[in-house]
Amino acid sequence: MHTAIQVVIDGIILGGFYALMAQGLAMVFGIMRVINLAHGEFLVIGAYLAWMAHQYFGIDVIVALPILIVIGFAVGWVVSRLLVIPVLDRPELMPLLVTFGLAAVIQGVLTWLFTTTPKMTIASYSNSVLEFMGYSVSVARVVMLVAAIVLLGLFALFLNHTKAGKAMRAAAENREAARIVGIDITRIHCAAFGVGAAAAFAAGGLFSVTQGFYPFSGPLFTLKAFVIVILGGRGRISGTLAAAMFVGLIESALSGYVPNVGTGLGTAAAFILVVVVLAVRPRGLFQLKGAKA
Repeated sequence: MHTAIQVVIDGIILGGFYALMAQGLAMVFGIMRVINLAHGEFLVIGAYLAWMAHQYFGIDVIVALPILIVIGFAVGWVVSRLLVIPVLDRPELMPLLVTFGLAAVIQGVLTWLFTTTPKMTIASYSNSVLEFMGYSVSVARVVMLVAAIVLLGLFALFLNHTKAGKAMRAAAENREAARIVGIDITRIHCAAFGVGAAAAFAAGGLFSVTQGFYPFSGPLFTLKAFVIVILGGRGRISGTLAAAMFVGLIESALSGYVPNVGTGLGTAAAFILVVVVLAVRPRGLFQLKGAKA
């Protein structure tokens, strides 16, 4: 019983991080119909920026989050405008190839700048542990969960209660109708890609305090985010959160009950589940009809 409860605690924390990580990819896919294969690399860039902010300036990751978000948005906007928009109306393989190439370039640049030696942001609370009724959890992981949930809440408010957010939702529902009513689709696509990158940068900064990372960590993050997007349905925050919690609990359970290889089994189990979901319910396991968020 003790192990089961600890598994649930760890799964919820992991799921919160996965939700923030995947929401950026879900948004880009839902609005632009593009799968950004460099999404995980954006996350790794955010992790390195958080590490640098602490290493060279003594800035805690929580304090650095607004900076990471602004930088992520700017990077996403530029990448979208220069690389993605020009190939958006071409065959579907073109955006995939462009973002795949971008991922390879980012990996090479990060390797050149930082080598392949793993890095980890050491905050003042990195070695602190919360103990409650025999259960323990790292303070850094609690900070990651709380920050991720807050950012997801702000993200939902942005989509549902701002003019730009409503324009993005309109473009996701019907691109041509949105264009007819005067919405600048190119600008909305750039903004959506920017917000998606900002979410990835923020997730990377939070992750950097909990585990080590290196330039080639990105592909696994992209794959896990893709799994969550498929399970959660197209772009719904509620669906993404539910799917992320589901994947987090699966991975945590297998890690807890199958030592040493459980994490790998969790990833494999998630992909097997995706195959089943695509065959039985193509719109996603947690798609909520009519939900705004």
